[in-house]
Amino acid sequence: MQAEKPWAGQSWPRTASGRSSLVEPLPHHISCDALHVNFRADPARVAHFLPPGLEPLDTGDGWVMIAEMAKVSTGNPEQMWRDPARSSYNECVLGFYCRFGDRIGRYSALVWVDRDWSLGMGAIFGWGKRLASVDRTRFQSTNPAFSGSSYRLGGTVTRHGHPVLRMSIDFDKDGEVVKSLPGHGGSTFLYRYIASPGPDVADVEQLFELPFTNVSMGEIRPGRGEIEFFDAEDEEVTVLGTVEVTGGFSYQRGWTTDRTARLLHDYSGE
Repeated sequence: MQAEKPWAGQSWPRTASGRSSLVEPLPHHISCDALHVNFRADPARVAHFLPPGLEPLDTGDGWVMIAEMAKVSTGNPEQMWRDPARSSYNECVLGFYCRFGDRIGRYSALVWVDRDWSLGMGAIFGWGKRLASVDRTRFQSTNPAFSGSSYRLGGTVTRHGHPVLRMSIDFDKDGEVVKSLPGHGGSTFLYRYIASPGPDVADVEQLFELPFTNVSMGEIRPGRGEIEFFDAEDEEVTVLGTVEVTGGFSYQRGWTTDRTARLLHDYSGE
């Protein structure tokens, strides 16, 4: 049966005009000013966070990133200066390097954001986002506090007043800028799940691979990182146990996100 009238909007809530949609028309140009800590964990514990079809690497490689983010919808490019609150947000990602068959890629297992429209993007693409307070040190080199030979930057995630994680990185002021971020390049994997509201329709459960375009990265500065996980209510980060930190970095990165994901496997109805 055809709908009597078309509804518009990239995400819920949809209306005849689409104006109320949380997510504005794609593609979106995204950028981040990030603090990033790489670590290794027990692969069996990493597997706890990976969806069907993805396997942890033998090294148990993962990362935590906390960043100040900027989003510019190509459908409303002037928004970034007319309404900055709709174009800026903070985000934390707990992710892992993993494999799908013989292909190695990245999977963002848990994501915390502080804007509802970023949650809407998560529902479309399959990023497991939750609302939280996400904060990071603002590094402004003219601040006298950063005038010494070294400095420390950090970030935190809290939900409903409970700490979830804390990270910090020590930098040498005259430290060398590196050309690339250590890690495993390749695919970005997405896991999309939508529960069915009734017995006649199957849950939607799908694994995708998403390419980004217009990717650029700069000002990658290495440092000495630390991570601390907390046993917060309805959070599972402590499942990882003790992790081995292998590096800390700050950087800026930019890319374009669009509806270009490729279906790897559809588990719906299986």
